[in-house]
Amino acid sequence: MKRQLKRLSMLFVVTAMMVTVFAACSKADNGGTSAGNASKEQTNNGGGSAPEPVELKFMLFGDKPADMDKVLAEFEKRTKDTLNTKINIEFNPNADHKQKVKLKLAAGEEVDAVFDAAWMNLTQNISQGYYQELDKYFNNDAYPGLKKAFTPEFLEANKINGHIYVIPFTNFFYDMPVIYIRKDLREKFGMQPIQSNDDLQKYLEKVQQEEPTMIPFGQKGDRGFFKLFEPEGKITNVRTDPNFISGTGVSFNVALSGDGKKVLGATTLGDPEADFAKFPAPFNSSDYFYNRYDKYVEWNKYVQKDVLNEKDAEALFVSGKSAAMEGTINGSSTKRQKLQKSVPGADLEYYMYKSNYRSLQPGAIPTDFKAWNDIAIPVTSKNIERTMKFFDWMFSSQDNHDLIELGIEGEHWTKDGDKGYKGTANTPNYIFPGYEMTWNPIMSRISSDNDAEAIKILEYQGKMDSYYKIPAAGFTFNPEPVKTEIAMVQPKWQESVQLFNVGLDKNWKADAVKLNEELRSLGLEKIRAELIKQLQAYLDNGGK
Repeated sequence: MKRQLKRLSMLFVVTAMMVTVFAACSKADNGGTSAGNASKEQTNNGGGSAPEPVELKFMLFGDKPADMDKVLAEFEKRTKDTLNTKINIEFNPNADHKQKVKLKLAAGEEVDAVFDAAWMNLTQNISQGYYQELDKYFNNDAYPGLKKAFTPEFLEANKINGHIYVIPFTNFFYDMPVIYIRKDLREKFGMQPIQSNDDLQKYLEKVQQEEPTMIPFGQKGDRGFFKLFEPEGKITNVRTDPNFISGTGVSFNVALSGDGKKVLGATTLGDPEADFAKFPAPFNSSDYFYNRYDKYVEWNKYVQKDVLNEKDAEALFVSGKSAAMEGTINGSSTKRQKLQKSVPGADLEYYMYKSNYRSLQPGAIPTDFKAWNDIAIPVTSKNIERTMKFFDWMFSSQDNHDLIELGIEGEHWTKDGDKGYKGTANTPNYIFPGYEMTWNPIMSRISSDNDAEAIKILEYQGKMDSYYKIPAAGFTFNPEPVKTEIAMVQPKWQESVQLFNVGLDKNWKADAVKLNEELRSLGLEKIRAELIKQLQAYLDNGGK
């Protein structure tokens, strides 16, 4: 295991370097602010008296760790004479966070840092002027922690409209999607390890038959089956789920010419079949993009009845109430610990349901080399410098980062080599959502509690040659010209697609057409035209 961890720790270094190879090569834009000028704006937190005390208000989502207050108290103790900062984190329910952030920003309420992402409302919120430009805080000697943790190339890949609006968080460029199942139940049923979707269905059938009080396949209401049954072909000249162009309010399938220089069109759910027929094969049929909804309807019998109201599928699984859940490979060791604490004798394993990933083929994972998770600083914050100084502190040393991401050393975790860590009996009391605020390929440690198979998968998704760059990777849609139409279209889209994603609408094809007609009356065509216009301009300017 130590050999595996040493090898995997090197992959974090490789991942940190990958953005240099694949991201845009231009230098990071410092927003016209020099290091010297930025330095003058900073609150004094070293070499003199401590600054005035301040309380920073953060908004994240998920469950608040039981020992969150204890860890923050330790942070305050360590930094009283330097930062003199108190952190107040509001943890919103997963399903409510996006809307709560939107309402607070629209109302002009003072918040110092919020989690947002391209798959939430990031681009819309930027276009509406809700977030502060952060260019001057990066690649700046006045913020050595941020300079060390975020390379100019990585920041360049995560710019929007030419500026840095977020602190981007990732430890790999992809987190492998898996289905977690109960290993002990599979063995009880006399089944071999799951190697296909057919095997998975047989397992779910066995659960229904032999464990009638359990939910065979517990799901989160706004996630559903996620990427299960999606097309698996290599993305060459099309942008579609799950790599669609975000920020448009709906998910479009955008096709490009063979040389990647011309936009052939943009289709979406419920469009006439003739529109799809204009695309090159195999994208010339709506079935290519959407026949997975038929499978979702078929498999809905394994899902809990009140799935639309479910906000925490993991809680169902680790408590023993469900026999399977969809998730990602990161955190597998933590899920195992929680399960075994709740259900003595239980164990889990996982099935990589994307076949081209399951065989760990080189060049199989599509990516735009952007982070999928971010922290943004609202313009309503009166403590922008103090907030950025906190993040600079967190990334300035391994000990600082360890405290926030893992908790108190010796209580919540222990070191295992240079980059590894082991859990303790108190680890479940501090499971911090690192993907929301701390993940970094340079700073994040690797759990020694991962099994050999998880190490193998993590190795794979940490290798440079596992990835390929998707078309128009550097393009970011600017929703400002159609923000009114997006505001009308997006809620209707999300409401219907949520039903489709959990398999609750047996008549989804007919209802998709009705949805499409309604969206057209609300401005869908204007959004579509704007997307094609902006993307074509990007390609005409040499974008790839």
